[in-house]
Amino acid sequence: MSPPFTFDFSKINANMGYAFEFPINHEKRDTGNLCPYPIPKVEDIFKRIERACVSVSKEQFVSDLFACGALAISNQVDFTQYDKRENEYLQIIKKYRPTEQKALVDIFSMIFALLSSVVYDNGAFKDYLGELFMRFNFGNSKNGQFFTPYHISECMARMAMDEHSVRAKAEADEIISICDPCCGGGGMLVAALDVLREYNINYARNCILVGADIDIRCVYMTYLQLALAGAPAIVCHQNTLTQELWSVWKTPAFIFQYLRFHKYDIAIPKEKTA
Repeated sequence: MSPPFTFDFSKINANMGYAFEFPINHEKRDTGNLCPYPIPKVEDIFKRIERACVSVSKEQFVSDLFACGALAISNQVDFTQYDKRENEYLQIIKKYRPTEQKALVDIFSMIFALLSSVVYDNGAFKDYLGELFMRFNFGNSKNGQFFTPYHISECMARMAMDEHSVRAKAEADEIISICDPCCGGGGMLVAALDVLREYNINYARNCILVGADIDIRCVYMTYLQLALAGAPAIVCHQNTLTQELWSVWKTPAFIFQYLRFHKYDIAIPKEKTA
């Protein structure tokens, strides 16, 4: 089975003079199309973050980690946002000493490897960033912020998407639209991709995902998980109840296939200007 459509950001270069890298396993594999690099575990990333936090709190470090990753990927493809997001990236990274900057890069390399592994035969879909977020107990209980366990998200996705119906749409080369107006870290949307892949549907061509959340950290997490899975998606930093919108994040798979998915872009309200 060929891997779903995805994009390679392993050579992203930042203005600060370093690059995101992760070790490649060049050992010969006995089986076919398997992930060509070691897949990190959430536990490995958790421990690395624990060691890296020096000058800021763990919550701030993780928030900045997600932000820098999302900004770096967005600025490789969404040039309409480039100047604003490059400035945001530089403002974040300048807060850290060189050793801490390197730690941010190294840890994001692990996150990149984990999230992009889902397109290979031995990669498994899961709400990895949501799990990491809750592992640090960063959820806001006052706002009712508790991420749904992934097995429940997967069950709900399976119940919501009738296999016969979605297969019929894919066979007709139609687009399956999925929306989560309170997406958290993107777990529900990731579970939808998981089910579509199980149904042998090429979600990179026949699916569009739209998510929104009031917490910018959740927007970053959802964007990273969908972007690195090669999914066409729009993620909005938005108050879904009032429709107040602060920013829009379009994944590489959406931008590179804009002519196919542009009608979903038109449906998104304009961002609020300062």
